[in-house]
Amino acid sequence: MSPSRGLLRLLPVPARQLSAPTSRRTLTTLTALAASRTPLQVYISTSHSPFLNLSIEHHLFQTTSEQSIVLFLYTNSPSIVIGRNQNPWVEVNLPLLHAANAPVISLVRRRSGGGTVFHDLGNVNYSVCMPSVRFNRDTHAEMVVRALHGLGVEAATVNARHDIVLLPPGTVAAATKMQETPEGTRKISGSAFKLTRLRSYHHGTMLLDSRLEDVRSYLRSPAKGWLKARGVDSVRSPVANVGVGREVFVDAVVREFGKMYLGGKKMMLLDTAMNKQDVGLAPGEMEIGVCYVGDETLGVDDIRKGMEELESPEWVYGQTPQLTLSVPPPDGSPTPGEMPQPPGEFNISITANKGIIESVDTAAHPALSGLVGKKFDGGVINDHISESGCGRMEIETIDVAGTWIEGMLGRTKWGR
Repeated sequence: MSPSRGLLRLLPVPARQLSAPTSRRTLTTLTALAASRTPLQVYISTSHSPFLNLSIEHHLFQTTSEQSIVLFLYTNSPSIVIGRNQNPWVEVNLPLLHAANAPVISLVRRRSGGGTVFHDLGNVNYSVCMPSVRFNRDTHAEMVVRALHGLGVEAATVNARHDIVLLPPGTVAAATKMQETPEGTRKISGSAFKLTRLRSYHHGTMLLDSRLEDVRSYLRSPAKGWLKARGVDSVRSPVANVGVGREVFVDAVVREFGKMYLGGKKMMLLDTAMNKQDVGLAPGEMEIGVCYVGDETLGVDDIRKGMEELESPEWVYGQTPQLTLSVPPPDGSPTPGEMPQPPGEFNISITANKGIIESVDTAAHPALSGLVGKKFDGGVINDHISESGCGRMEIETIDVAGTWIEGMLGRTKWGR
């Protein structure tokens, strides 16, 4: 059965069904289900665009009934997703991300808090939106853990930080939630949250078969030791893959969601929703509805506009909290010895907010004051240094300093 048939059979999901549908009928189902009072709603995205999927998630958060509980599952193409209040220059290896001939990896700033995560096709993201009065940060992480236990991943549990982890090999989790975990525990799922007065959501990742070498290389900023930044820092943890298939995982999570809120005796309602072909949804007619969503959702103005905002450099870089690039390192911190070093006679302090340089403190290089008002970007700063001459600095030192700054910060889309 095609995903364009609205409420339909979800399980199993053949690989050929994962291509994005374009049916207007699917869009009708999305708008009807989201606008209904159906208490339990399940949406599965067939798009791999991180910008579209996060925009769909936000749309569901804003438009679904205040009392409904919504499960949304999606997989993104390779992307680095930073939290709403994070700093890309601190969290991400921007020079590597924007290097010539580098693979296409999107940089995304989501609308929720939390730390930075790496997405690719070996990672599945889950999101649950519900009334705030019933919200608990661990409830749905533990739901996912139960799904993993059902797949034989008995070492999975939720830790004190609300992340899902794998205990050391050979260990069976004593509970779905453990305040203390032993040495050798590895993270398989990070969590982030958005809480408002009426509605809140929890979304998390699940590393099934991700390229962990990409996680390590792209989430290590060369500039971090030279930056003093406001905002939320990520907590680095050893990571691992679960090693189960994507469709199998999605199947298990949807089933566990149904068990949790319908109960065992009503699981037939989930099967009915999966097989239902009629796209007409009267409020209160159903207890659970299931819908595939994809590129056709760009026909919803709020989703399209939300995607355009998430893609814009003004959102990705221009929402960055205040930061200062300082040579020598800020607050007397030790020089990051493992990173390339600036020229010996080069001292500088550049402060930016919302991605715009607000002040430059360096008596030795007065020409750098011309950077004020320009975008905070390695390419922009390097070009300015090369063009200005920077006062008493020798030409060779100028070139080395500018090249070093660009090597630390990267030449990004923000500076173009």
